[in-house]
Amino acid sequence: MATTRAYALALAVALAASAASLANGFVYDDLWVIRDNPQVHSLHDPGALLTAPLWPATYRTNAYRPASTLAFALDWAIGGGGPAAFHATNVALHLLVVALVLALASRLLPAGAGGGEGGALVAALWFAVQPVHVEAVANGVGLSELLAAAAYLAALLAYLGDGDAAQAGRHDSRRGLLTLGTLVAGAVAYGAKESAITLPGTLLLADLWLAWTAGRPLGERFRRHWLLWLGVVVLAVGYLAARAHALGPDFGGGVVALGLEGKSLVQRALIMAPAVLVWLRWMIWPLHLSADYLPAVFVPSARLGLPQLAGLVAVGFLAWAAWAARRRRPGITVGIVFAAVTASIAANVIVPTGVILAERLAYLPSVGAAFVVGAVWESLPRGRYLWAATAVALALLAGRMLLRIGVWHDETRFVRALEVDAPNSCRTHWARGDLAFKQGARGTGESEMQLAIRICPDDPELIQEMGKRYLDAGLYTPADRYLTTAYRLDSLRSSAAVLAVLARVRGGHPDSALALGAEAVRRFPQSPEMLGSTEQAYLAAGRPREALALAHRLVYLDPGAWLFQQVAAYAEAVNGRCDAARARLERAVALAPEEKEPRNLLAQLSSGSGCGIARR
Repeated sequence: MATTRAYALALAVALAASAASLANGFVYDDLWVIRDNPQVHSLHDPGALLTAPLWPATYRTNAYRPASTLAFALDWAIGGGGPAAFHATNVALHLLVVALVLALASRLLPAGAGGGEGGALVAALWFAVQPVHVEAVANGVGLSELLAAAAYLAALLAYLGDGDAAQAGRHDSRRGLLTLGTLVAGAVAYGAKESAITLPGTLLLADLWLAWTAGRPLGERFRRHWLLWLGVVVLAVGYLAARAHALGPDFGGGVVALGLEGKSLVQRALIMAPAVLVWLRWMIWPLHLSADYLPAVFVPSARLGLPQLAGLVAVGFLAWAAWAARRRRPGITVGIVFAAVTASIAANVIVPTGVILAERLAYLPSVGAAFVVGAVWESLPRGRYLWAATAVALALLAGRMLLRIGVWHDETRFVRALEVDAPNSCRTHWARGDLAFKQGARGTGESEMQLAIRICPDDPELIQEMGKRYLDAGLYTPADRYLTTAYRLDSLRSSAAVLAVLARVRGGHPDSALALGAEAVRRFPQSPEMLGSTEQAYLAAGRPREALALAHRLVYLDPGAWLFQQVAAYAEAVNGRCDAARARLERAVALAPEEKEPRNLLAQLSSGSGCGIARR
C-alpha cells in the first residue's frame, strides 16, 4: 500500500498543476449546460433534476446524467451562479481521482513490477499532470468526466475489498460498508456519465485477473461475491431504463455524430481506427491539443486507407503487448485492458454516440495508461538519475498542462486557441462567428458562420444557429430557410421547427407557418414551445378557435405556468370569451404577482370584440 507521504506528494503535484483553473470562467459548453440553463439554477425540485436530460429542453440531447445535473445545481447554489464553485469542485474531484489512481496502482502494480511503491507513485503523478486532462479539469462541464471517474474507481476499489473479505470468509460490518460503497459509487458513476456503463465488465475482469495471478481457478473469487456484482448489473439496467424514459430507447438518444450516421459496425470500426493513433499521441506526446477535431482535423472515412490500416495495426500491437506482458509485466496488461474497456463506449464501434473525438473522453481510460506508465517505470534499470529524469519529464507535462489551462479562461482566449489548434474546423468558424455576433460585428459573424456551414453542410445544430441569428435580426426569409433546413435534416429537432414557424408568422406567411406547425405538433404533442408557436400561426391565419384549442392544451400541460395562462387568456379574448379571459389573467397574476404584463392586460380587459386586448 502507498504511504501517507506518497499520497501527500501526488495530491500536492495535482493541486499545483490544476489550481490555475480556479480563475477560469464559463466557456464553450458551459454556456449552454450551466450558465444559460435554468433547470440547474435551482434546487427547489430535486426530482426534476434527477429526471431531466443534461442539456436544456430547447436542445436535442443524447445525455442523461442525473448525478452531474444535480452536482451542477449544487455548485450553482453554493457559488451564487458564479464559475468559481464549479472549478473548485472540478479541482477537488481531480485530486480525488489522483488519490484513487495511486490506491489502485499500489494494489495492481507490485505483483509483477518490482514490489515497491515507486511505480504506483509515478503512475499517479503522471495522471495528475497529463495535459490531455485539461478539457475535463478546466472546463465546468468536465465535472461529468471527473465525477464518473471518481465514482468508477471508488466502486472498483470497494469491490476488490469486498472480494478480499469474501475470500477470507468475513461477514462483518466492514464488508457491509464495502458492499454499500460499491453500489452507491456505481450508481453515482452511471448517473455522472454514460461511459460508466462498462463498470460491470471491469469488475468481472478484475475478479478473473486476481484469481489468475493468484494461481486459483478463474471463477473462484467471483463466485464468493457474485451477488454484489449482480447488484451492480441491476443498477446498470435501472439506469438504462431511466435513461430510456428521459431520452427514448436508443442508447445514443437519437443523436449521432457527423460521419457516423447510418454506418454499420464495420464501417464505424474503419472510421474510428485512425482515432487510436490520436489517443496514443495524447498519452505519449501531448504537445498538440485541441478542443475540436472535426471535420478538417480528423476526417471520418469508412474506406480502408493508410490511416485505417495504421490504426488497426496499432490496435493489434496493443493487443499483442497486453498478452505478451501478462506474466512478467502484468501492470502493462492491466493498464491496456482497463483502457480498452473504459474507452469502448467512446470508441463508437459498439454503439454510435454524439462525439467522434474529444480529449475529455480520455480522462477515465487514461487511468489504464497511467498503470502502463507505472509498470514500465518499474521495469527500468535503477540508477542515481532515474528519479531526476522522472521529475524532469513530469515537470514538462505539468508545464504543458498549465499552459493549456489558460485556453479555457474565457471565451476570447478559447476562440484564439481554436484558431491555432484547428483553423479549418467548422467549430472554429462557428465560435468566431458567435463571438463576433456578441461583439456586435454582425457582418463578420454571418460570414464566419456561413463558412462553418460550408465546411459542415449537414450539421443541423450549426444551421439552426445561423437561422436563429437571422430571426433575431428580423431577416425572416433566410431565417425560415435555415431553420426549416435544420428541421428537415433532423426531424427530431423540435426547437428548429418552433423557430421556423415563428419566422414564417413574423415574415407574413401564416398559411405556410400553420402547415409546418400542424405537422410538428403531431410529432411533438407535449412540447409547450411547439404548441405556443403553432397557436400563434393559427391566430395569424385567422383561425382563432383552433388557436384556443392549442392554448387549452398548453395550460393542461402545466396549469401552474403563468405565461401559459396568459397565452390562453389572449386566445379566449380573440374568441370573444371575455369572462374566461379575465379568469385566466387573474390566475396568471396570482401565479406571478411580480410580473407586469398580465396585470396590464387585465387592466385593458373590457367587453366586445377582442375584449379590448391589443393584438400580439
